[in-house]
Amino acid sequence: MFHVEKLGYDNIEELLDIMREKAKWLIKNDRGMWDISKLNKEAIIQRYDYPELFVSYENKNKVGGFLLIEYDKKYWKENRDEKAYYLHKFVVKTGFGGKGYSQRMLEWIKDYGKENGKQYIRLDYYKNRTYLRNLYLRHGFNDVEELETENGEIMIKGEYKIY
Repeated sequence: MFHVEKLGYDNIEELLDIMREKAKWLIKNDRGMWDISKLNKEAIIQRYDYPELFVSYENKNKVGGFLLIEYDKKYWKENRDEKAYYLHKFVVKTGFGGKGYSQRMLEWIKDYGKENGKQYIRLDYYKNRTYLRNLYLRHGFNDVEELETENGEIMIKGEYKIY
């Protein structure tokens, strides 16, 4: 049975292990995305200002995870007072891709946002990550804006409107 559990910071390594494993797989497959040196408790807390941490399971098997924050000061600073969750570090564990876990996690996130009075689920991703864009668009997210980052890459801001 699929379910999602919220983690405390004493259990953050459960999520970080999944992220580091996926980061290594992405690098090996020439699709590097995350800086492994920043996938540690201190860096996550500093970058995301104490995010909510989640791991998803199929029965007792960890299949993925993600972070949620209520304000994203990097790319969404103009939306400070809006009722939103900002999704970061969305990951399906290596070996569990293609089995619908992305969809299940995204639906869970939408329901969680609704239960918590949020109007939006927002995220950002690099434009050259077409597989991410296609995933998010398939699940009801819309592109909102394109930004050029400090390193010259194009970042897309996307959102799902709950109500």
